Amino acid sequence: MKYPVFLALLGAVIPAALARADDGTALQAMLNGCYAGTRSCIVDLQGATKVLTRTLRVNPELVTIRNAILECRMTSGTCLYVSQDGFPHHDWATTNRLEGITLRGNKSIDGITMNYTGNNNYNVNAAMALFSVSIQGFNHGLALGNNVWGVDMFNVMIGNGNIGIYTQPGTHNAGERSTFSGGTIYNNAFAGIDEESCWEFDFEGTSFDFNGQQMILRGGTSFTGHIENADTGKPEIVLGALVGVPAGSLYMSAGSSITVDGWDPRHPKQPCFVQTTLPYNNIKIPATLYGFGGTQGAVCGPGKVVTWDGQPFSNK
Repeated sequence: MKYPVFLALLGAVIPAALARADDGTALQAMLNGCYAGTRSCIVDLQGATKVLTRTLRVNPELVTIRNAILECRMTSGTCLYVSQDGFPHHDWATTNRLEGITLRGNKSIDGITMNYTGNNNYNVNAAMALFSVSIQGFNHGLALGNNVWGVDMFNVMIGNGNIGIYTQPGTHNAGERSTFSGGTIYNNAFAGIDEESCWEFDFEGTSFDFNGQQMILRGGTSFTGHIENADTGKPEIVLGALVGVPAGSLYMSAGSSITVDGWDPRHPKQPCFVQTTLPYNNIKIPATLYGFGGTQGAVCGPGKVVTWDGQPFSNK
C-alpha cells in the first residue's frame, strides 16, 4: 500500500531535480537585466545553491553578486567570466564585487577568469573585488588576463585545485598592484601562485599551505604571512623574470614565518627553499630563519638576497 505513495512522491521529486539541473540560464537572464539598465545593481541570492553547466558572464562594471554556492559542472572553459567583452563601456566610476560566494568545480575548468580582450581600449579594468570568497577544486582557481589591474581580495580561500592564482602570459594593460588580505592558498597540486606576466602582488596576513610549489614569481611581490609545506624535493618559491620588465622580486616582512614540516637537516630533499634564477632577482627574507633548508641551503641561485635588516644573507 505504501509503494504507490512512495513512487508517486518519487515521480514528483525527479522532475523537480531535473528542472534544477542547470540554473545558469535563469541566473544569466537576471544578470542581463542588470546589464540593460543605466546603473549597477546588486544580485543577492540569499545563500542559494545554483548549478551551472555553462560559463556565467559577469560584467564588473554593472553588477555585484552576493551570497551563493555555485556548483560549476561544465567540462571546459571557466565558471565565471568577468569581462566587459560584448558589452558597451560606459566609462563611469563604479566598484562592484563578489561577496560571500563559494565556487565548487573540477580540474578541467577554471573558477573565475578576469579578462578583457580589447587591445585598444586601455580605460577598461576587467577586475572585481572578492570578499569572503571560496574557490575549490579548479584547474586555475583565479585566472587573471588582459586589462585586469588592482584586483583586491579579502578573506579569500583558494584550494584543492591545480593552481590557486594564475596570471596569463603575454597580457597587456595588466598587473598593477593587486592586494590579497588574509585568506589561504592551499592544497593546490602544481602551485599556490603561478605568475607568468610580471604582476604586482601584495599578500598581507596570508597563508600558503601545502601547495606543490608555493610561489612561481616573475613580478614584484611583497608578503606578510605564513608559509608551510612538507619537504617536497623542489624549491618552494622560484623567482624568474620576463624580457623588458623588472625582474621577479620577493620582499617578506620580518614577522613572516616559513616552515617545512619534517625537514631533516641531515637529509634534506630539496636544494633550497627559495631559488632565484637570475642575478637581478631580489629577495628580502626575515632576519631569523628556522626549520627549513636544503642541499644548498635555505636560498640558492645568483640573485641578491638580504635579510629584513638589510644585511647580506648567508646560508650558513
